[in-house]
Amino acid sequence: MSGRADTQRTGATHKGWLSRWTTLGHVASGLLDAPSSGLNAWARTTAGVVAFLLTLQLATGALLAFYYVPSAESAHTTVAYAEKVLDGGSWIRALHFHGSQWLPLALLLHLTQMLWRRTYRRRPVGWLAAILLLALVLSNGATGYSLPWDARAFYSTSVAAGIAGGLPLIGASARGWLTGGAEVSTLTLSRFYALHVLIVPALILAIIVARIFVLRESGATPTTETDESVTRLWLYAQLTRHALVIGIVFAALSLYAAKFPAPLGPPADFAETGYLPRPGAQFLWLFQLLKFFPATLASLVAFLLPGLILCALAALPFFRARDAQARSARRPRMFGLAIIALTLTLVASLSAIAYRADTQDPRVRDQLARQAQQESEFRAAPFEPRQSGGDARKTIESPAATDSNNASPRAGNSSAPPPPAFTQNCAKCHGQHGEGRSINPQLRGVSTHPHRTLDDLVAIMNNPRSYGLEARMPSFANKLSNGDKRAIAEWLVTLK
Repeated sequence: MSGRADTQRTGATHKGWLSRWTTLGHVASGLLDAPSSGLNAWARTTAGVVAFLLTLQLATGALLAFYYVPSAESAHTTVAYAEKVLDGGSWIRALHFHGSQWLPLALLLHLTQMLWRRTYRRRPVGWLAAILLLALVLSNGATGYSLPWDARAFYSTSVAAGIAGGLPLIGASARGWLTGGAEVSTLTLSRFYALHVLIVPALILAIIVARIFVLRESGATPTTETDESVTRLWLYAQLTRHALVIGIVFAALSLYAAKFPAPLGPPADFAETGYLPRPGAQFLWLFQLLKFFPATLASLVAFLLPGLILCALAALPFFRARDAQARSARRPRMFGLAIIALTLTLVASLSAIAYRADTQDPRVRDQLARQAQQESEFRAAPFEPRQSGGDARKTIESPAATDSNNASPRAGNSSAPPPPAFTQNCAKCHGQHGEGRSINPQLRGVSTHPHRTLDDLVAIMNNPRSYGLEARMPSFANKLSNGDKRAIAEWLVTLK
C-alpha cells in the first residue's frame, strides 16, 4: 500500500501543478494525437497558427471597436480617425484586415495536413470544427468589408445585397433582411456590424469551447511510464515548434501590415457614379465566377458552390471502408485532396482571370487607376472630421461635386406641390408627398444620402439597377422626358 501511494504521489508531482490544479491536463489529453517527427511534426503547427490568427483578429477587432460608430454618418470618420490620428491605428487596422485574409489560408493548410494524416477518421470532431471555422471566418470577412463605409465598401455592399436579392423565392426577403430596407443605409451597416462583431465571433468561440471542453475525443493516452515520458518530451518539443512558427508568422504579418496599410478611400458619397467595386482577395475568384452566369443563377452559385465544397469535406469522416488496409480506406483521403486541389486551382485561375481582365480593358484599367489615386490622395490628406446631419456633405465635397449642375438644393420649399410627372408615375409607390408606402421607401430626405444628388436621381430614374436598387423599381428612361425627370429630381431634393 505504501509503495502504491508513493508511486501515485510521485506521478502527481511529475505531472506538474497545471495538471493538479487545473483541467488543462484533461484538455491536453483530449487534444493530443499520436506523436510525430520531422516534417510531419512541423506541418502540425498549422493548428497553432490558426489559434494565433484567431486571437489576433479578436484582439485587433476589439481595439478598433472602441472607436468605431456603425452609422452611415460616422462610420467612415471613425475609421479615418483610427487610421490618421491614433498612434499605431493604421498598423492595427492593417493587421486586422490582412489577418482576415491570411486566416482562411491557414485553416485550409490545417485541413490539408489533417487530411494527409487521416485525422478526419481518428478525430472527426476536430475535422468538423475546422470546417465550420473556415465557413464562419469567410462569412466574417464578407461582413467586415462593409464597415469602413468608403466607396469601396458601399458599392461592395450594394453588390452583395443584389446577389442576395437574386435568390429565387427568398431573394426579396433575404435582401430586405440584409439591408434593413429598400436601399443600403445605416440599417444595413448596423446589421453587418452586428454580424461581424457579435454573432459570428460568438459562434466561433462557441465552436472552440465545444471542441475543447464539451465534445471529447479519445486522445493518444500513454500506456506505460516510458510512453508517457516520450509523449511529454515530444509535447515540449512541439510547443517549441509552435512558438517558433507563430513568431515567424507574426513577424511576417507585422512587416506586411506596416508596408501595405488596409485600403481606405474617400467617403461613400464622395465617389463618382461610375465607381468599380472590387472585393477582397479571398472573394475575387467568386466575383469573377459570377460574371459567367445570369443574375438568378449567379446568386445560386455564390451561395451553393462554397457550401457544397465545405459539405463534401465535412462528409469524409462518415465514409467507412470494409477493410482498413484496403484501397477503399484511402479513397476518402484522395477524394478530399482532390477537392482541395480543384478548389485551389479554381480560386487561383479565376483570380488571375479577374486581374487580367481589369488590366486588359482600357476603360476599367483607367477607372481603377483613378480610384487608386483617389485613395492615395485621401490617405495622404490630414484628418478632417465630418459634421453630422444635413451639412455633412459640405465638409467633404470636391469642387466638381458642388458644380451648379450637380448641386442638391437644400433650402427648397418642401411644401411645394409635386410635379405632375411624379403624381402620375411615382406617387402610387412612394406616396403623394414622398412619404413611402408599404415596402417602398419614403423619399423625404433622400438627397442627404450618399449618391443622391440631383444628377444621381435623374440617373436612377434612367437605370435603377446601376445604383443597386431593387428590381421592382422600373426604368423611366423611355417613359419620361428629360424635362419631367429633372423636374421630379428638383422637387425630391427639396423634401425634408
